[in-house]
Amino acid sequence: MSDFKKLPVICSIGGINSAGRTSNEMSYKRMVFNNLDSELKKEVITDLDSISDVERSKEEILRGTLVRQLNKKLYDPDGLITEIMGVNAAAQLPDNFDISKLYNSRQHPKGIQMTIFGVSDLLGNFGIDWENELKPLIDPNRLAVFSGPAIGQLDYDGMGGLMQSRLKESRSTSKNLSMSLIEMSADFINAYILGSIGKTGMVAGACATYLYNMSAALNLLKNNDIDIAIVGSSEAPIVPEVTDGFLATTGIADDKKILAMQERNGEGNNIDLTKACRPFGDNCGLILGESAQFSVVTTLDFAIEIGADILCAVPEIFINADGIKKSISSPGIGNYITMAQAFSKSKKDITELKNSLIIAHGTGTFQNRSTESDVISKAATSLKVKDLLVTGLKGYIGHSMGPAGGDGLLAAIGIWQNGIIPGLETTPKLADDVSTEGLDFCLSNREIDPQDLDAAYINAKGFGGNNGTAPIYSPYIVKKIINKIYPKKDLKKYHQKLEKTQDNKIKYNQKALNGNYDLIYRFNEKVLNPEEDLSISESSIKLTGYKDIKL
Repeated sequence: MSDFKKLPVICSIGGINSAGRTSNEMSYKRMVFNNLDSELKKEVITDLDSISDVERSKEEILRGTLVRQLNKKLYDPDGLITEIMGVNAAAQLPDNFDISKLYNSRQHPKGIQMTIFGVSDLLGNFGIDWENELKPLIDPNRLAVFSGPAIGQLDYDGMGGLMQSRLKESRSTSKNLSMSLIEMSADFINAYILGSIGKTGMVAGACATYLYNMSAALNLLKNNDIDIAIVGSSEAPIVPEVTDGFLATTGIADDKKILAMQERNGEGNNIDLTKACRPFGDNCGLILGESAQFSVVTTLDFAIEIGADILCAVPEIFINADGIKKSISSPGIGNYITMAQAFSKSKKDITELKNSLIIAHGTGTFQNRSTESDVISKAATSLKVKDLLVTGLKGYIGHSMGPAGGDGLLAAIGIWQNGIIPGLETTPKLADDVSTEGLDFCLSNREIDPQDLDAAYINAKGFGGNNGTAPIYSPYIVKKIINKIYPKKDLKKYHQKLEKTQDNKIKYNQKALNGNYDLIYRFNEKVLNPEEDLSISESSIKLTGYKDIKL
């Protein structure tokens, strides 16, 4: 990259998945729980316990996370998933966590509720007051929001209710259609959280949607069209229709397949749902998971100006289609291209690239284990990427569809902060058809020196030939860049601002540990009136409460 001052950097992450809250690496820490010291274990338990008013033991709290038995009462009262389809493993949000009780949810679909929580968590973790400190600094036209799911809002308050109403001899509500729109996650962020009048949208790319949304933001940042963006995806796919759809593709792990897998591996006939998803092993299919993941992304220059806490850098997202395919769901050639380009990019930017890690898509299906491992192996050996570690997360948190890339990003940031790689712990051994040349698969959690891990690569593959690979540079690499290109006086100012930012982040985390999330939902607040709040001249557009937009 010729101008590192325009290098896109991540300054905050926020959200929720089956492992817990995203900020302060809480979700990540749940995945590597057994490797944490006693104080961090206590913090994880406290955080998970704070979401519930039900008295529970430590063991009950931990069992209520990650891949586990689907809560039939909440997700499947009619028994369509668990009884008729025989699918009981799922990665739903932590037990007793009801976002609808945390704000005036007004019959919002769950994916929208998760958006409200995720972005509120993101802004709390940002450490810079968005409304009072950041907003006055930026032209409102230089802010972008890209967010949305891969599939849509399909529960009863969204598309599900719209499609089922007449069949159930009822009427759809006035909200069903609007709430089911695929870009509604971005719309809610703009209308009810930020009050943004900037650029907006979402880019659907099946299970690579998060990376597609990130790519849209990076393009605007590098072209100097915006200063800052919020990027994310929120998906709540654990509904009968989605489960049935994956069952038809034979891609999902139902109880019969799980039991057959256990018997093949001599594990007996007592079904263990917590180990149902086994990326790159002798496996039986994917597990559906809920997740909402959001990031604040800006340029290195703007991050230095505002005193943001820089978590990592994302120089580019590589996206390629598969070309002619055997079927719409089958893998193809595109991921070889994205992977090779990502490796090549990092080798050019980091002259002495040391250790690196790929957080694979790793769905836990037959096709994925052989095809994705071949992609990684061929690209790594061809470009001489040495010491490439490989892991995946879906054995812990299932497949969240659109937000999957965000799940990978939170894990990469967690590794750099804590030095533990979440291993493929549900996979006892690699399958015979997994390519291993040039690759070091982490079959168990692995402790490393995070300063030696220069780059991580997040890979995402989706139906239709949607492939995205993101090279992510460590905060230590970014620090070297900062110290090289900025004068000491600028660095002194930055560190003074950064100290305040980090202090605010600590304060937010303490509040969140006590269950005080301060969700932001500004319904019908300070609505702009064009007659009173808008003024247009030949040189600018003036809006009450916003910096002028220059024409």
